[in-house]
Parts: sequence; structure tokens; C-alpha cells
Amino acid sequence: MTTKLINTIRMFHRDEEGLEALQVVMIIAIAAMVMVACATLGQKAVTWMNQKWTSLQGTSISSN
Repeated sequence: MTTKLINTIRMFHRDEEGLEALQVVMIIAIAAMVMVACATLGQKAVTWMNQKWTSLQGTSISSN
């Protein structure tokens, strides 16, 4: 049982197509994480900017 598992791992390690597939999966996973982070932080940034804009609308900026 252990020998079969070790041989399977060695075959996967030697197989370049398996490595390429693993790299593609990793790139997709990282891209998905970046997209989720941008969507979450982007929405918070828009909300913050809207709050600041609303608070500035009633404030006079001129020194007169």
C-alpha cells in the first residue's frame, strides 16, 4: 500500500503535464482571491468616499 502511494507520487512529480496543470490551478486560485479582495475593499472604498462627499457638500471651503 505504501509503495503504491509512493510510486504514484513519484509519477505525478515526474509528469510535466501534471506540474503545468497544478500551476494553472494555482494561478486561477490566486486570481480569484485577488478579485474577491478587490471587490470587497472596492465596495468599502466607494462607501467611504460617498460618506466623505456627503459630509463635504454642506461645508464651505472658501475662506470668505
